[in-house]
Amino acid sequence: MEWIYTPHMTKRLVDIDDDKLAEAREILGEASIKGTINAALDEVIALNQRRRLLERLADRRGVDLGDDEIMREAWK
Repeated sequence: MEWIYTPHMTKRLVDIDDDKLAEAREILGEASIKGTINAALDEVIALNQRRRLLERLADRRGVDLGDDEIMREAWK
């Protein structure tokens, strides 16, 4: 028997709102339910990464923007 699913993919049975799925499919430009769900999950993960980066920038963690010498070198 040949397996269709990889070790990182599990078949799941879920109820999905059809209107939300259609809207997400249109926004993401996906043709399939699987593609839409995976693209939506990718977007949520990317949103979280952007949010974490913005928090770091707001707190100036790991940012050298306040160091005049580094900023002078950056603009050369």
